[in-house]
Amino acid sequence: MNQQQEISAKENSADFSTTQQECRNGNAAEHQLSKKEQFLLKCTKHQDIMIYKKRYQIGDSVLIKTTNQIEQIGLIQNFYSYQQDDKTIVPLVEVQWYCTYQDLADSIDKDSFSECELFLTDQTTILFIDCIQAKCFVMNIDEFENTGTSNAYFTRAKYNTLTKQLEPPISQWKKVCICEQPQNPDLLYIQCDQCNKWFHLSCMGLTQEQANQMEQYSCKICKK
Repeated sequence: MNQQQEISAKENSADFSTTQQECRNGNAAEHQLSKKEQFLLKCTKHQDIMIYKKRYQIGDSVLIKTTNQIEQIGLIQNFYSYQQDDKTIVPLVEVQWYCTYQDLADSIDKDSFSECELFLTDQTTILFIDCIQAKCFVMNIDEFENTGTSNAYFTRAKYNTLTKQLEPPISQWKKVCICEQPQNPDLLYIQCDQCNKWFHLSCMGLTQEQANQMEQYSCKICKK
């Protein structure tokens, strides 16, 4: 198959694919690997692909709708195609799953996480191309705070589904404010004009209305 050609998406997902939840639970993992290895021997790899006049490349983050109609975000690892018969070429995509803070182990403190935060897991799945719904933008937290892009998310750690740990751990994340908590774009901040550090409005005893009326601000530390 010419990797430049436009492909009509199929309607089903590969029979050896599993959902993100199934991967996290370890269901059918051993069975999936053996079938996957056998299947890929028959496939051709591609660097990019056209889907309904939109180009997708390895390394793109995409919104995926799985066979159970759950929407998840994945990172494209590979494109494949296989010859089903003399007339039919079937296009496939391999994605590495992101998870959200709701998917993390109960032992991890989730108070500092954003609704727009993703964690790249070690789980992958091969799906039919029609599971791709749209591109997403996954960036670092500083880029995220300065973007107005829709479908935007940020990431600052990976999640190891075997050890149930974040890499790097929360203790190594950048901290802000007098409370020394990790950055969270969901919360409201104010910047001190003297030390240039950022502080939570709540920690400074300020409302958003009060902060909006200030032309300059000095934090409690600089006022001492």
